[in-house]
Amino acid sequence: MITLARAVPLSSRRAFTLVELLVVIAIIGVLVALLLPAVQQAREAARRMQCSNNNKQLGLAFHNYHGTFNSFPFSWNITTDLNGSNWPIQLLPFLEQSALSNQIDSRVPAFNEASSLGFPAAAVDANLAAIKTPLPMFMCPSCPEKELHDYKVPQGALSSGVPPTDLSWTSARSDYCAVSGVFKDFATLAYAGASSTSRSGALKQTGYGGESTATRLADITDGTSNTFLIGERVGGSNVYRKRVVDTTLTQNLGPTQGGGWGDVLIGEHWVAGTLYDGSYTSDGGPCAINCSNLRTHGFMSFHPGGAMFLMCDGSVQFNSSTVAAHTFASRITRANGEVISE
Repeated sequence: MITLARAVPLSSRRAFTLVELLVVIAIIGVLVALLLPAVQQAREAARRMQCSNNNKQLGLAFHNYHGTFNSFPFSWNITTDLNGSNWPIQLLPFLEQSALSNQIDSRVPAFNEASSLGFPAAAVDANLAAIKTPLPMFMCPSCPEKELHDYKVPQGALSSGVPPTDLSWTSARSDYCAVSGVFKDFATLAYAGASSTSRSGALKQTGYGGESTATRLADITDGTSNTFLIGERVGGSNVYRKRVVDTTLTQNLGPTQGGGWGDVLIGEHWVAGTLYDGSYTSDGGPCAINCSNLRTHGFMSFHPGGAMFLMCDGSVQFNSSTVAAHTFASRITRANGEVISE
């Protein structure tokens, strides 16, 4: 005898109610809200570590360069006939980029207008192509900027008749720039009531308008572990106020930011500071870290709380955005004899 199972009426089957479904969704939302900051922090920690490793790689290249030439590279150079170079270009052979270095003809400027000024077109084109090459060791992974940016130096920007015309070029981004020195309002704040005999940073400008010799380790009399070599500054041609692009400053000053590794002005960065909201004044201001990336005003990263700096001894130091002005200025200067206090 076969017994048939009794069918369960559809109306008696158990299902989720709307309230239960909403509770489950709410729980998932709370878990996501709790986990997301942790995930973001883990990602930023990884990016920050990579940024630190970039600096260490550059530090090794600086010291290998010094071991070869008995000096650090000059920060930047431009001559009256517009030939130019900078510290990243000089470091290329020490960063396993010899092929790229060989592509650059140092006798020919990398400007779009160079051919019309009488320089060989083929060499100009090769130089322009070379500086468009993105190099990971010059880019912090926390930075959201695109790889390529356009730059320009206006006619007569350096002195009367130099350059003779507007100069333009495109370069791959660099988030690390030279630390040239401290001046204007930030220097006034840092040295209020204190002596100051030299406010220059580790790397020197040479050639046109600069000094005759590059910096040696022996010239870092404030101590190589106490003195910045290069610092983190969001690269590209966008000018930031805090972490928002300032469209007016970008339009007016962005093309002269010195934000590419092939840009000579990546070697020129005196620190005048800005206001705490990142506002620009020609005389500077009290904020030098994470308020603005404007050239000759401040350092800036997308790391919370501060920015990375490569020291002259090859170590990497994270400096807080709240560091005291005198302490920060003391780490900038190479031979001012300051006693650094935390």
